[in-house]
Amino acid sequence: MQTVLLYYKFFHVRDPHDLRDWQYDLCRKLKLKGRIIIAEEGINGTVAGDRSSCEEYMSKTEEKIGKLEWKTSHSEIEELFPKLKVKVRPEIVTFGVKVDLSKKAPYIDSYEMRNLYNSEEFDDYVIVDGRNEYESRIGRFKYAVTPDINNFREFPKWFKKNRGIFKGKKVVTYCTGGIRCEKLSAFLIEQGIRDVFQLHGGIHRYSERTGGENFEGEMYVFDARVHVPVNFVNPNIISRCHFCGKSVARFKNCKNQRCNSQEITCEECEKLYSGFCKKCTKNL
Repeated sequence: MQTVLLYYKFFHVRDPHDLRDWQYDLCRKLKLKGRIIIAEEGINGTVAGDRSSCEEYMSKTEEKIGKLEWKTSHSEIEELFPKLKVKVRPEIVTFGVKVDLSKKAPYIDSYEMRNLYNSEEFDDYVIVDGRNEYESRIGRFKYAVTPDINNFREFPKWFKKNRGIFKGKKVVTYCTGGIRCEKLSAFLIEQGIRDVFQLHGGIHRYSERTGGENFEGEMYVFDARVHVPVNFVNPNIISRCHFCGKSVARFKNCKNQRCNSQEITCEECEKLYSGFCKKCTKNL
């Protein structure tokens, strides 16, 4: 059984390369694999390993950089990440637009989010998915606006074209673990959207605390699991095979390595089309 840790922290990192080396050595010692991004603005990571190693990792990392909010999950898959990557980059989550994080939106917790769906005020709100289109394709909050973007950097451009959606509305943003909403909510406020809130801890924490009610489908994750259950109250499947339209929660990468497109594909169609996506089968 593998333990998976997801975390981030915005804080000033005096020497990102020094912290990178320290993190790399710690993970190698504990035999952890995953991806960690470090910048002057903070740290963003997801790592996996055995339980005791992950517990020591959390302890040592907090000794080094202070208290962190950890999201944990577990998997029977032993090789969740092919290797360990610890990188220094300009941003710990790439938005491409400079935002003042001191202007980030206040949090609403998981229970407030659940209660919002049952309140008479719900129609006054717009729920905004801060993730990429392929993530929301397999799962999203009920009635959420899901931007048609392929990466987080595209959100500002999408917003300019779709600003009308927000007119006269209060806004709640959400993402996987919360990091994207820190920047996204600050951006919306800087763009003149007055009443903005962000879901504290993202989908991950919401599922843990509420059982995932009001979330449809599954949550996309960036490891070998690809997607995981969220709603344990009234679960459903919203994604459909891109060939036959069958209701299925199953992402597969196209067999053509030049393409490598990740598409919702049922087992029958994967076999029928030899692992290629619809676009590539047309070119065979």
